[in-house]
Amino acid sequence: MSEHRSSFLHIGDIVSLYAEGTVNGFISTLGLVDDRCVVQPEAGDLANPPKKFRDCLFKVCPMNRYSAQKQFWRAKQGKQGSNTEGDLFKKLQHAAELEQKQNETENKKLLGEVVKYSQVIQLLHIKSNKYLTVNKRLPALLEKNAMRVSLDPSGNEGSWFYIQPFWKLRSEGDNVVVGDKVVLMPVNAGQPLHASNIELLDNPGCNEVNAVNCNTSWKVTLFMKFSDYREDVLKGGDVVRLFHAEQEKFLTCDDYKDQQHIFLRTTLRQSATSATSSKALWEVEVVHYDPCRGGAGQWNSLFRFKHLATGKYLAAEVNPDYRDESTDSKTETESDSMYSKKKRPVEKITYILVSVPHGNDIASLFELDATTLQRADCLVPRNSYVRLRNLCTNTWVTSTNIPIDQEEERPVMLKIGTCPTKEDKEAFAIVSVPLSEVRDLDFANDANKVLEAFVRKLEKSVITQNDRRFVTKLLEDLIFFVCEVPNNGQDVLSVVISNPNRERQKLMREQNILAQIFGILKAPFAEREDGPILKLEDLGDQRYAPFKYMLQLCYRILRHSQQDYRKNQARATTVPIS
Repeated sequence: MSEHRSSFLHIGDIVSLYAEGTVNGFISTLGLVDDRCVVQPEAGDLANPPKKFRDCLFKVCPMNRYSAQKQFWRAKQGKQGSNTEGDLFKKLQHAAELEQKQNETENKKLLGEVVKYSQVIQLLHIKSNKYLTVNKRLPALLEKNAMRVSLDPSGNEGSWFYIQPFWKLRSEGDNVVVGDKVVLMPVNAGQPLHASNIELLDNPGCNEVNAVNCNTSWKVTLFMKFSDYREDVLKGGDVVRLFHAEQEKFLTCDDYKDQQHIFLRTTLRQSATSATSSKALWEVEVVHYDPCRGGAGQWNSLFRFKHLATGKYLAAEVNPDYRDESTDSKTETESDSMYSKKKRPVEKITYILVSVPHGNDIASLFELDATTLQRADCLVPRNSYVRLRNLCTNTWVTSTNIPIDQEEERPVMLKIGTCPTKEDKEAFAIVSVPLSEVRDLDFANDANKVLEAFVRKLEKSVITQNDRRFVTKLLEDLIFFVCEVPNNGQDVLSVVISNPNRERQKLMREQNILAQIFGILKAPFAEREDGPILKLEDLGDQRYAPFKYMLQLCYRILRHSQQDYRKNQARATTVPIS
């Protein structure tokens, strides 16, 4: 019975939606700084899913109620009169919070229920924690006869979708089978979800998703069953740190001398576990025969580890510095022998760990070896100690004391590789990372990409009004982000930090946001053949008020990012503004 039920779609399942029609591709997003939904036909298909597959994953949720929250939102926006009584406002707020709790209770109660055709569901985007939502009052940005589709943090009645069969072999009330082609019909809008054939102007290759009468069908592809989506087990999509227990260092990926390296990072902190760099975050992928599937990891599963900040995969390749002792002993002179002893730690590292761009590289496959006796088909607990075996080379991950950055005064990057022998001490603790921290990194990473593109446009003097507006809004969001203050419509320049969030301040530096801020401050004043975009004396002119405001936001971000944080202060002093 359970085997048969597993082919059905359940509340709580994690799925991807593949558009099939005039445009084919997975519905995904443009990152956490943009709420638009898109389909990228060239990014991948069912046989070769997109590299950023995390952007394509949605959780199937039951219908939430929004009537009390809707009344509270209206009161908050002053639509029921500017002099809304304080007592009434508090009652509305209490009712809205109570409704949210009731929704959560209902969601838990319905977890695992089979979804039936014509049932109302909601789709929660896993990466952003926002609901897929249709706004019937706004036209789509490109296809003006269609309705706008975006992601909404709380969801509303526009987040309700009837799930309807595309083919006639299914009918109303039948169980939805995983792999079925379905039509997603917004309850209030009455026009189905549609993958448009019109590309976004600012993101070539990305087609708009909207709601309009069409023949777009969506293939429901299972990524993870609701029963696998558990906090206590290691599963596909989890973000972790790998902490070498003996060396007390995190496995990290970072650039050194314009080359990417994998290494164990030394920290000067008293507690090694508190050195939580965003460059030591790895996304777990559980290898499955279906490339669109993930699921919970077992001890006999194969795993990949994708570096979250760069999107590259952990792999092993031949170590160019490896020296075979048996061969060397025949040809060494006495002086060579002394040299060999110095190099002895390198000799055991047959292969070194590197980052590779694609997950289909066989060198990126790893097995986890338990440090205690475990059955092969048991699920891997989330916080386990494991040894890593590279499948392709049949070697075990091994640490060394050899610095990569040996030219530095204080080397902190220790080489790590693999060798044929398994040693008990070469164990890693899998340290789970809270979802909030992962979303912070995603936001910072996406913000950096947008700002970097904007700086390039500034340098070429090709920015549009829409570019400037979008980046101004992003700069405001970054101030609320680094100050850890909710955006309730207050003046962003009046926001202050009472208790600095060190981790977010660190993200601003590590994800190069501060570097892009300096770029925005410098680029408008740079000399060009046709003169600079701006001169200092222009800032008093009302015509340049939007630029002046944008620069004010930049300086405010710098101020908040370095408050009580010496490392960011040092970074700010080493970058010239003029």
